[in-house]
Amino acid sequence: MRILSYNIQAAIGANSYFSYVSRLHRQVLPDPAKTGNLQRIAAYIAAFDAVCIQEIDLGGLRNGFRCQAAQLCQAAGFAHHVAQTNRVVGQLSRHGNLILCRTPLRPLISETLPSRIKGRGILAAATDTPHGELVLANVHLSLGASDQLRQVRHICRLLEAHPQICLCGDFNCPPESAALALLREAGYRRVGSNAPTYPSWRPRKTLDHIFIKGALDGHCCTDHTFTASDHLPVCAELR
Repeated sequence: MRILSYNIQAAIGANSYFSYVSRLHRQVLPDPAKTGNLQRIAAYIAAFDAVCIQEIDLGGLRNGFRCQAAQLCQAAGFAHHVAQTNRVVGQLSRHGNLILCRTPLRPLISETLPSRIKGRGILAAATDTPHGELVLANVHLSLGASDQLRQVRHICRLLEAHPQICLCGDFNCPPESAALALLREAGYRRVGSNAPTYPSWRPRKTLDHIFIKGALDGHCCTDHTFTASDHLPVCAELR
C-alpha cells in the first residue's frame, strides 16, 4: 500500500523565502497559478493508494470559494475522502486536513488539538486491507514544543484502542524532538530516513513524518523532485 503525506500550502507554492512576500496575494485572492499548481498536485498524488494532506483550503475566498478537497478527489480519481476544517479566517480561508483513499473510509476522529493558539487538528479514518483494518491518521501540529508535547499525548490517547495505525503529517518538529520521543515510547515506529523536508527549495529541517504501529512494516522516502509547496512530500510503502 502506497501512502503519501504532504503539506500542500493551499497550492500557493514557494521556491524561495522571497516567495512568501512576492506571492502574498495568493494567500488572500484566487489566482490562476494556484489552480495550475493544484492540478500538478493532483497528477502527483494519483499514483498513491492513500494520501494525507495538510494545509488544504476547504472553500475560502482565496480559492474562489471552491473546495480543494473536492477538486483533488475529482482530478486524482479518488472515490473516498474525509476532510476536517481546523481554522477559519472569516471568508478568506478554511484551513484543514484531508485523507484520500482508494478503498472505502470509515470516519473515526476529527478533533482540534490542544494548544495556546487554536487551529491544529487530527483527522483519522479506518479502511480495510488484506492484513485487516488500518487506521489512517493525519495530523498538523503547532510550532511550539510545549504544545507539541500536549498534542502528541492527546493523539496517543485518541488512537490507543486501534492496533494497526499509519500516522502521517506535518509535525513541525524533527525526529529527535521530545514530542516524537513520546510517540516512540507509545509503540510508534518512524519509517524512513532523516532527510529534511522543509523548505522545499533548500531542505534543512525534517518536519514531515510517517509513523506506523502494529503488525506493519514498510519503508519511506522524501521526494526531492516534486516542489509544488514549501514542504516536500513524504511517501511510504507499507506491507
